[in-house]
Amino acid sequence: MGSLEAVAARLKSGGGRVLQGALRKAGTRCMFCGRAMRGVASESCCPECTHALAPRSSGFCPLCGEPYAAQGEAIDLCGPCRILRRPWSGFGFYAVYQGALREAITAFKYGTDFGYLRLLQYCLLQAWQRHLAGSGCDILVPVPLHYRRLGRRGFNQSLEICRPLAPRLKAALAPKALCRLRDTVSQSGLDRPQRRRNMSWAVSGDPAMVRSRRILLVDDVYTTGVTAEVCTRALLRAGARRVDLLVLARVAEA
Repeated sequence: MGSLEAVAARLKSGGGRVLQGALRKAGTRCMFCGRAMRGVASESCCPECTHALAPRSSGFCPLCGEPYAAQGEAIDLCGPCRILRRPWSGFGFYAVYQGALREAITAFKYGTDFGYLRLLQYCLLQAWQRHLAGSGCDILVPVPLHYRRLGRRGFNQSLEICRPLAPRLKAALAPKALCRLRDTVSQSGLDRPQRRRNMSWAVSGDPAMVRSRRILLVDDVYTTGVTAEVCTRALLRAGARRVDLLVLARVAEA
């Protein structure tokens, strides 16, 4: 096992997570693995983790992020996006949902490990800068959770990752612009038709907040696109002028 894998394995234990959090606060430590670094800003990653968390720079669809087999392939529309009309105007993502990025998102979202939050916020900002910096934005809208799920989890991961982005864009953060009307079952493990039925008319937009506004819709992970489509269409029905979609990670072969 290589040095990075060994460190990651040790830090996955319960006690390791406590150590990891302490290391992140100790100064010049890697934001991801906690390894000591020299001559590097404190909120950075070591070279190994920087490589593991590198953004996707080519070989994907620019409208949905579908990754192609080789990263060196051109940025070009995938088959479904050539046929289907996506409701959003622009799209941005950081990288494929795998490896270090998946580990960080999973630990934050399901393990309530807020030690990863700044890293994920940084990745989201990078995704916006790479893909959507030229698009105007009036309000940021995180994909909402039903109040029951919000109560169980304790936080909305999509809201938390986009908080620093609002002042950077000089846009309002509007977590109540979309509302979950039904407490749907988790989308995880469902195929696309099941996800579509599960999300059917489950979200509503607030016209008073979104009418004639340019919206940046934010989510953590794009799997089949059903949730993003439902939320985007709800915003457009409520009168939004334009909706762009920004996510941290894109699941491959969804």
